Amino acid sequence: MLYASGLLLAGLVLLILGGEGVVRGGSSLARRFHVQPFVVGATVVAFGTSAPELAVTVTAAIRNEPGLALGNVVGSNIANLGLILGLAAIITTIAMSRKQVLRELPVVVGVLVMLVVFSLDQTIARWEGVILLIGMLFVVFRTIYHAREDAHGHTVDTQSSSKLVMAIAAMVGGLMALFFGGQLMVNGAVQIAEAWGMPQWVIAVVIVAAGTSMPEVAASVVAAARGHGEIALGNVIGSNTFNVLLVLGCGSVIRPIDVQIDISLDLIVVSLFTLLPGITLLMSSRVPRWTGGVLLLGYVSYIVVKLILP
Repeated sequence: MLYASGLLLAGLVLLILGGEGVVRGGSSLARRFHVQPFVVGATVVAFGTSAPELAVTVTAAIRNEPGLALGNVVGSNIANLGLILGLAAIITTIAMSRKQVLRELPVVVGVLVMLVVFSLDQTIARWEGVILLIGMLFVVFRTIYHAREDAHGHTVDTQSSSKLVMAIAAMVGGLMALFFGGQLMVNGAVQIAEAWGMPQWVIAVVIVAAGTSMPEVAASVVAAARGHGEIALGNVIGSNTFNVLLVLGCGSVIRPIDVQIDISLDLIVVSLFTLLPGITLLMSSRVPRWTGGVLLLGYVSYIVVKLILP
């Protein structure tokens, strides 16, 4: 137990340092290339911070542990919305342009619908995984197209190449620290959970999911604290998209996922957590502090219910 606690502490330190590096490097790159910070958060930061989820789900699929494979994705998306977006919105009101809201919301809803529909029977078939991966390709090309469209008419700042190198180094170093920090936290948390006799699904949606979401927590909280709420929002939206389309897609293509338990509560929670900030963004182009409070309270309540009634 002492060794596991040490892993948790070491992981936390790496996550804090990594989050700082990612936010500093990402915001610097956004300024240099005239890319909106939201896009940086939804692409580079989101993909990097989703690496732990990809590693866990692919490993679980190879080892034929379906509860970990699907539970990690569902639980991570719940943590991203309830814990991460909740904390970020409490720290600072998150604003988004009307154009971005109308552009991104259909994708968010579409990804949610695919997750719920494909998971209703507790099974993600291989052909469903292929559809998810095709959806990932669509999102990537769509993001590149809109990034070029938004940057049209701007010139790339070519001054101070040393600052560019430093920004890239901060991003890469930060992402590496986030990855290894997340791994340490997951290993420590799973050891503690198994010692307490928790079932696999609860370990997946509560312990492993929260642990693999720690990179997103670190990056988003640091971003919000530094006034870059759009990076935090982009990170959450991008990470949830990657988790469903790429992570779950890869896992189910490797081995069809079949979970023989009722996951309706988890699907209801992830749906509500997605729709609440979506509605506030649609109405006011903001995620206000009260929404963050509701999300965080809802997440804590969800964790308590899962621990009491696994």
